[in-house]
Amino acid sequence: MSAVPAAVSLSGALLAAAIDARTGFIPDLVSVPTCLVAFALAAAAGQGAASCAGVAAAGGALLLLHVLTRRRGLGLGDVKLGAALGAGLGPVAAIHALGAAFVLGALYAAGLLAARRARRGAAIPFGPFLAAGAVAACTLTGGAFR
Repeated sequence: MSAVPAAVSLSGALLAAAIDARTGFIPDLVSVPTCLVAFALAAAAGQGAASCAGVAAAGGALLLLHVLTRRRGLGLGDVKLGAALGAGLGPVAAIHALGAAFVLGALYAAGLLAARRARRGAAIPFGPFLAAGAVAACTLTGGAFR
């Protein structure tokens, strides 16, 4: 199985994380090409169905959360970045990445609240946690499409 789509997704996620941490925004110019290139490379490696399933699983889960929170829980940039991760990692690793991202984000938020450096309801960029979750998922699952 090819690790190239995963490398593309991870690279895009790291770039998006750096931008999101600085600006609070994940530009489409990063997430959309990352998703398309990761999918194209996965399809060329015979993993197009797994890539589509990853997009549906990760992007769909984040889109559902976006809708359920009435667009206040996380932004569409996070949804598109999740889809890009799904395209490169496949469904299982992408769901692991989301789980790790939410755990890491919750720990960070709890630390900020405990230290009184943030208040409840404060906006925290989620892109860095998506990128960290993707790295953790690839490390723990042994790679993408597993």
